Amino acid sequence: MPIPYEAQPATTTSVEENVAWEIAGQAAYVTPPIRGGTNPFGAGIGARAGVTWGGGWYLGGTFTYFLGGKDVDVSYRAIFYGIDFGYGFRFPAFGSSTFTLRPKIGAGDAVVYYTDPSLAADVVTSASGSSTSDTISVNNLYVQPGVTAMLEAAGHFVAVDASALMLPGIAYGGADVTTWLSYGVQGELGFRF
Repeated sequence: MPIPYEAQPATTTSVEENVAWEIAGQAAYVTPPIRGGTNPFGAGIGARAGVTWGGGWYLGGTFTYFLGGKDVDVSYRAIFYGIDFGYGFRFPAFGSSTFTLRPKIGAGDAVVYYTDPSLAADVVTSASGSSTSDTISVNNLYVQPGVTAMLEAAGHFVAVDASALMLPGIAYGGADVTTWLSYGVQGELGFRF
């Protein structure tokens, strides 16, 4: 005898049950784009926030500040902000924890700062009230394909991300237009709810 309609178990889940939010702090390192050159990236700190839905899709925003490097008096640093899009494959790990492998691609604005004290105004100009900056900033598109490995338990997670970083068509300080290619790794601690 068939079970009456009211007592049959549901076979679909609601959209709300498939949506999860992620917030994480990040620590990163990105290699120099020019072999033997000063690294405008280096160590960095940042944060990301995003949402997963539909069984594995991910969309999020990210911000990272890179400490850069210094060569004699000239120094570099960078700020990145953009979006990430990917799809995560979730697997049961141990106990109630889950492991997620998420290929993704990120894109956004890279602001590279170049500071050279020789660009600053002289003492007479500074004393008269007008001055120039010793820092030049260049905005450029960045594209960052990568993969994230994440272990989650009880609403907390730890993740490691490996990626390539491309800044196509960057030009600064009178240099020729070029494409920068670097490689990076970052660690994350965060919450999933």
